[in-house]
Amino acid sequence: MPTQKLTLTTTSLHNVVISNHSDVIYYEVVTPKWGRGTTRVSRLDPNARAFDVVGELRNEDDRPVAVRVYGGEFRPVDEFLQSAGEEAKTGRFRGKDGRAYVWVIKDRHLELVREAAPDEKPLAVFHRHKRWLFVLRMSRHPYIEIDPSVLDTLDSLIISFLLMERRRRHREK
Repeated sequence: MPTQKLTLTTTSLHNVVISNHSDVIYYEVVTPKWGRGTTRVSRLDPNARAFDVVGELRNEDDRPVAVRVYGGEFRPVDEFLQSAGEEAKTGRFRGKDGRAYVWVIKDRHLELVREAAPDEKPLAVFHRHKRWLFVLRMSRHPYIEIDPSVLDTLDSLIISFLLMERRRRHREK
């Protein structure tokens, strides 16, 4: 099975749709203007044609401080996505499949590897957008290339990606 290409509709991590070309995989990330304190991550169930909330992020000063997965209790972000190192260039999380995964910032983009095999081929790679002449419309939307072996833990992967990419962008400012 080839890799899945999940395209982000915008460069915003607060309000974005992340989906494959056929919309079988479809996530909606929403942060309402009237409630900037909560970002909701929902997955479309194509059979029921309804959205299931898979996670929520509690935000303070435009930064996530707590995470709730599948309606559980809110936990601090550092419990869900553990930083390694002083500069927070990596983030470790445990997927739904029980395995430990690590997001690594390499050359200003994110790569996901298994903690047990960090030198193997990345399981997910985030490709940033490109613009015409660096200012006009996007010539290429941002997308995440995902290996089929991690599709079982895709909900955790998407939530951790949002947290890690926000962290990376905050570091660049």
